[in-house]
Amino acid sequence: HGKTLGIVGMGNIGAAVARRGRLGFGMPILYSGNSRKTELEQELGAQFRSLDQLLAEADFVCLILPLTEETHHLFGAEQFARMKSSAIFINAGRGPVVDENALIAALQNGEIHAAGLDVFEKEPLPVDSPLLKLPNVVALPHIGSATHETRYNMAACAVDNLIDALQGKVEKN
Repeated sequence: HGKTLGIVGMGNIGAAVARRGRLGFGMPILYSGNSRKTELEQELGAQFRSLDQLLAEADFVCLILPLTEETHHLFGAEQFARMKSSAIFINAGRGPVVDENALIAALQNGEIHAAGLDVFEKEPLPVDSPLLKLPNVVALPHIGSATHETRYNMAACAVDNLIDALQGKVEKN
């Protein structure tokens, strides 16, 4: 309560996180991405921001982006320097979207308050990674989707795709 949630990457997962933040905790929602989401703006009062504006305003910065050429190391020293020193950074997208050395420096130097990480630049995270020694980091081994229901649905989707492929219903790209 009383904190602003900034979401970088407002796809389906970002929208689900936004709903939980807004409806569950009454958080104002800011988002940044390639396009405006007018439906979410109306539903949740979400506000579109440039990435720089979002970083300056958000108390929690939740990164939920795929890894592409454009997003590789999108978050580096410059982005962490733009965040509030009290901000908490969450990466639930892809590890290489973040320059991990810049994140470590930002955490060690107090540029940002803390980080919650489910993904890393190199997975599995090396046991000697400084991230595992920092008291202001919660690190998970890429298990954000590790519920029985999610894993069941993922397996069912894989089976459906296999059946479609065997029946010739999948186009070759």
